[in-house]
Amino acid sequence: MRTSINIKTDFKISKTILNYLWVILIILFLDQIIKVVVYNTLNLHEEIKLIGNWFRIRLELNDGTSFSVPFKNELDRFIKIIIKFLLSITLTVCLIYFLNKKSPKSLLLGLSFCIAGTFGNLIDRVLHGVILNNSLEKYNTAWFHGRVIDMLYMPLFTIKLPNRFPIIGGEQFVFFEPVFNLADLTLFVGGVFSFIGLITISKLKK
Repeated sequence: MRTSINIKTDFKISKTILNYLWVILIILFLDQIIKVVVYNTLNLHEEIKLIGNWFRIRLELNDGTSFSVPFKNELDRFIKIIIKFLLSITLTVCLIYFLNKKSPKSLLLGLSFCIAGTFGNLIDRVLHGVILNNSLEKYNTAWFHGRVIDMLYMPLFTIKLPNRFPIIGGEQFVFFEPVFNLADLTLFVGGVFSFIGLITISKLKK
């Protein structure tokens, strides 16, 4: 049976949303503080070992999109920034909707984490080129050309593939090699929480 949507009730902004707004703001604050401190403390590629060799703070600047994939051109950059902004707005609308539906807290927290994580890296791209002056000199303007600050490096272990493997035999692989930040981690955790929440809703309906 199809459930109808009532704009007035399903998207009503209640005081309860303040709890999740605080979650978003706290994560954003921590994400930006950590980024600014690391950026002003370490040199590029410099690292500090926190727990052995498998958990380090290492300063990296990402001028590309996710996983350091470079933008194809300026149009591609602006389109992806706009898409992420619209995604943040969409997630916020979803949070309001599921909050009014009294959905599981795991889903509400997951959406809040995803909103904070998306906005965290969006702030880097839009503002850090101006505020932190970390954009590359090749660009005509620093606006929308900020580089995302990454610092969490967790190379848990290294494996060497047997020589009998085709093409990649004998090569070494590091797990987990990408350098990421709190916003990235928040997005991942938010995705897991949201998935658990949606599964819970599915089970309750059954």
